[in-house]
Amino acid sequence: MTENFNFHGPTTFINKPQNTVVQDFQNTHNTVHGEQLAELLRLVLSSKDLTDEEREETARLVEEAATAADTDEPAAVERRLTRIGRIVSRAADIATPASVIVDSVSSMFT
Repeated sequence: MTENFNFHGPTTFINKPQNTVVQDFQNTHNTVHGEQLAELLRLVLSSKDLTDEEREETARLVEEAATAADTDEPAAVERRLTRIGRIVSRAADIATPASVIVDSVSSMFT
């Protein structure tokens, strides 16, 4: 069974299955950091420890981080990654792999 997620705001993944959301993200952000952020998005959307609101917020932040990275805005990327890191650290099921990705992407912009 595929779970649908509803996002509000300027995103392209409103009410779509998880695989579609990730595939759309990958098609939009097909860079090295985009690949890592796509995996982070996959982890966030599949987390059972995050609330729906936390998944929605974190997915939006991942999208914003990727957009900022694509337009070479390191400060904006860092702000989003910091917020993402705080949220995912509270999700036991994804905290470790998500934190590794956040740190890896962050190192590309420092």
